[in-house]
Amino acid sequence: MIQKIGKHLMKGIAVLGVLLMGLGFYVGAGPDAGLWCFLGGLLLIVICAISSRELRKFVRSLLDAL
Repeated sequence: MIQKIGKHLMKGIAVLGVLLMGLGFYVGAGPDAGLWCFLGGLLLIVICAISSRELRKFVRSLLDAL
């Protein structure tokens, strides 16, 4: 049960990371906030992708949608 909650939590973190990356793309290169949003989202995605193969496939599908 705890593992199931952890998977859902990591999927939520991956979605948050993709949203932050999208926000960083939207804000653009002008203000520094866009860069920090993009880098923060990238860090979250890398953490999720490293944790398991299933999450790696999930992150890949999210990035394809972006």
